[in-house]
Amino acid sequence: MGMFSNVDNDEPASRGLFSKLKGWRTSFTESTPAASMPIAGVEPRFESAKPAATPRSTAAEPVAGQPMTLGMRLRMADVTDVDVHDPLERGGAPRGTPDEPTATGDTAPEAPLAAPASDGDAEIVAPATASVVEPVRTISQPEDREPVAQTTTPDMADRGTDLIAPEVTITPTGLPQLVSADAITFKRILCERSADAALKITDAARREFIAVDLQAGVAIVVATKRFHETAFYSTYLKDLVRADIAVREEMIATEEVIAALYASEKNRSAAIVPESSRAIGTFRDVMEAAHAYGASDVHWEYRDFNDEVELRFRVNGDLYSYRNMPKALVRRALSAAYQDLVQRNTNSGETFQPSAPQSAMIPLVAQMDLLNLRWQSTSLVGGFDVALRLLDGNFRNYKVRLPGEMGLEQSQLRIIESLGNVSGGVTILTGETGSAKTTLLRAFSFLMTSRDLRKQFAVNEPSEYPMPWLSDISIPRRPDESDDEANRKCAEVIRSLMRMDPDDVTVGEIRDRVVASLVAELALTGHPVRTSLHADSAIGAFMRLAGGRLQLPMDEVSSGKFINAVGNQKLIPLLCPHCKRPANDVMPAAQLELLRSKFGLDTSKMACRDEEGCDHCRLPGLLTRAGKVAAGTKGQTLAMELFRPTPEFLEQVAVRDWRGAEKVWRAGRLAGFGEPDMTGKTIYEHALYKASVGLIDPRFIDESMKPFEEYRVFADCDGRMPS
Repeated sequence: MGMFSNVDNDEPASRGLFSKLKGWRTSFTESTPAASMPIAGVEPRFESAKPAATPRSTAAEPVAGQPMTLGMRLRMADVTDVDVHDPLERGGAPRGTPDEPTATGDTAPEAPLAAPASDGDAEIVAPATASVVEPVRTISQPEDREPVAQTTTPDMADRGTDLIAPEVTITPTGLPQLVSADAITFKRILCERSADAALKITDAARREFIAVDLQAGVAIVVATKRFHETAFYSTYLKDLVRADIAVREEMIATEEVIAALYASEKNRSAAIVPESSRAIGTFRDVMEAAHAYGASDVHWEYRDFNDEVELRFRVNGDLYSYRNMPKALVRRALSAAYQDLVQRNTNSGETFQPSAPQSAMIPLVAQMDLLNLRWQSTSLVGGFDVALRLLDGNFRNYKVRLPGEMGLEQSQLRIIESLGNVSGGVTILTGETGSAKTTLLRAFSFLMTSRDLRKQFAVNEPSEYPMPWLSDISIPRRPDESDDEANRKCAEVIRSLMRMDPDDVTVGEIRDRVVASLVAELALTGHPVRTSLHADSAIGAFMRLAGGRLQLPMDEVSSGKFINAVGNQKLIPLLCPHCKRPANDVMPAAQLELLRSKFGLDTSKMACRDEEGCDHCRLPGLLTRAGKVAAGTKGQTLAMELFRPTPEFLEQVAVRDWRGAEKVWRAGRLAGFGEPDMTGKTIYEHALYKASVGLIDPRFIDESMKPFEEYRVFADCDGRMPS
């Protein structure tokens, strides 16, 4: 029996092989109604006998043991298509024309389609119901976005609109409704028409969609109900995520409210600092938030091994975590700020270089206040840090914080007042970084007697505070500059000042022997000089001047005309007066007894910090790394040791008897540790006095300065001990 013996051929025999092949059936399988159905206008084509083609030419009935697939059901017309957009439900004319099936559950007549032939091979496409196949339209998209396909019914496609809304009104669940444009406040609109907009949208979408920036990297999205259901909406949300912007909330509003939001941007006052890019706006948002919290420093901590950058604010002397931000956003913000906002002649380098130490000054407006940001960055193992000090930057309406406002006592203020009448010599302040040395030096210059009749100069690297009453020289430093080169520049400026007819000079810091020698030359030739020095105590200042890197001649250091006064200072957090707790209820009994017996203090007025805080001191949004909200403190106060050297003290310095010099100084104490007279008292003993009157937490002294058990107490001028 031949291979094709069961094939019926109704056509008459013709000569030639191709004419015979024309009459063969289109499948090697059994004839079925689906396979034998004529295809209008298309001749049957021969199907190549490839193994992969066999399943596609199988009849509608499944092979035994083979599961029924969706394609099989379609070929068997076993799928009922129901049109959810029935015109009867919408009040339109019912369907029922001969060419259009009604949605009654009856299937449409089968209309098998033939696939185009290629290279002589033919494939038979199984018939399907006409109502199952629906046209697909492509919604117009912005040029920089791939098109998004959306399935629509024929009657919806006839409307010719780009944004297709469902006929049935769907109210998104869980989305709040914005009823007025005044109900939200924002920094800027993210979907502006400018080229540097964070989010690019079509002009048609602007009528029904808006994204606004609350703060750095945080946005609110507002859209109409209709736009919320379109593919554009989800695409724009993804674009915001790609721009490192987190959507905090999605809201629904009318077109009128959205138009009012766009209009409100036109009425907003123009910023003094240019915002040519979103990166600068992000930098400004962070600094405005820091200023609102009363922060003194902002730390950007970039780590390669972390996914985000941690931002921390120093408030009341403590560091708190403010926010974690995307790395890309932080890099753009810091680079844009350093390149576009720095003050001329204050920056070390034209662009931000995370791999090199850099310094600069950035003038900025925050909440109607003029700030001067001192930038210092440095590279680290696995990242970099950028520290920004927030300083007063208002040169026209400057504010000088006087020593009395900083927490100094009357005995100390008398010494400061006497320094305004000196005709030469140097006043040296020591202390850790961030202990308000520059602030106090500025106050000394401002308090100089007959200041209006004097020519005053200041040399800083760089200049920090506005001092319009004097001539301030700011020395920039390049990122590749060594310490010797930087000190050489500072020395050249000081040498030039000697020929500028100065009456007094403020030098930001003594760093090397050359600068120290020039300061000594100015001081010993009748020019009052004020400067700072890295040392841990007032005695340590003399030790550094006479030894180490500075190595000034001992006859100059021990001269009565060289050192006018020397001080050491530290800022300590002030307790919140509304929630501080009695120390007798918090501290261990052994520590309280030590304060009474060793230092002779009355502990009944002492108080401790309440970590939970109250409404007067809590700072929501600032957290410790343990997750606690910043609370319990309200401002800072200055603890200080300040004295003017006596001849007896300088005699001990001349022979380098540092212990003897300290004994002479501290033997001049006139009052107990619980009294405000600071004569002959150290910075530690000034802090004890502030704790005894309930201003600071005594535990801070024990933990951050020196334990109570280890501190050495000296007898007073009468040889009496506090105990």
